Amino acid sequence: MPVVPSLIGGSVLVASFSLDSNMKIITKRNLIITALTGIAISLLDSLILEKYFFEIKTYDIGKKTAQQTIKLLFLTDLHIKKFLDPSYKRLARKINEMDPDLILISGDVIDEDGIYAPAHQFFSMIRYSIPKVAIMGNHDHKNRVRIGTYQKLFDQNNCQLLLNESKAFSISGKRLMITGVDDFINGTPSFSKAIKHVEREENHLLLVHSPLQQETILKEMQQINSTRCEEKKLNIQYIFAGHNHGGQVCIFGFAPILPKMSGDYLKGWYNKHAPYLYLSRGFGTSTLPFRFGARSEVTVFYLGV
Repeated sequence: MPVVPSLIGGSVLVASFSLDSNMKIITKRNLIITALTGIAISLLDSLILEKYFFEIKTYDIGKKTAQQTIKLLFLTDLHIKKFLDPSYKRLARKINEMDPDLILISGDVIDEDGIYAPAHQFFSMIRYSIPKVAIMGNHDHKNRVRIGTYQKLFDQNNCQLLLNESKAFSISGKRLMITGVDDFINGTPSFSKAIKHVEREENHLLLVHSPLQQETILKEMQQINSTRCEEKKLNIQYIFAGHNHGGQVCIFGFAPILPKMSGDYLKGWYNKHAPYLYLSRGFGTSTLPFRFGARSEVTVFYLGV
């Protein structure tokens, strides 16, 4: 009789051991599947979704009581390389669809290793009648494309290249002054030269490539205004910049690596008082061919004038 309970107990132990083993195998398999799924989703997001399916952000800026607005489309860090991938074609179609009053471009149109032809292809897809204004970024200066070629590219596509210059645009009967300063990493910036013949403007915007560049410019602007009478003081309301790509790889709001001369800037709005700085995440990629936690961005500003 004692043998029977022993056999039964042994049978139960074997069954229990077999069940625990199967559960461990299933759990391990599920963990592997979950991990692989997570990796696949991350790769899909970083290599395709965040790079190719860009976000369009919109902001109302300028005079809150204005009855008229100017539609500005802000592009930065296109980083066009040796071939024009489909995302740029989608972007060109979307720009034509949105039909802005003016396109602002704050540098790095062509990547360090990029060439002229695909950049020309991109701009030729955008409606010529839409006026554009651009500045140079550090990659624009580092590649083999000469400034004269950039000038040709922009001239052929109704775009004004500002190299430490200011230009007044007339849009729907309203005057809009745009000042563009050259890149301060690889270019030869001169804010004083750019605003030499500019006085107080009711609507005045500044384009720089790196947000860090604003720190020097703000000090210089303060110094310049201290020597001018009230009606001639510079009245820049907004600064638009790129360069930092929103980190390009950003994990829980932290960017492990930022480009050279980025400062403590990542994305979005800065400055408590005018001129307010807006830092776009930009459109293209540099060094790494993907984005993570920093989706490609196109920004639309409705400027009340």
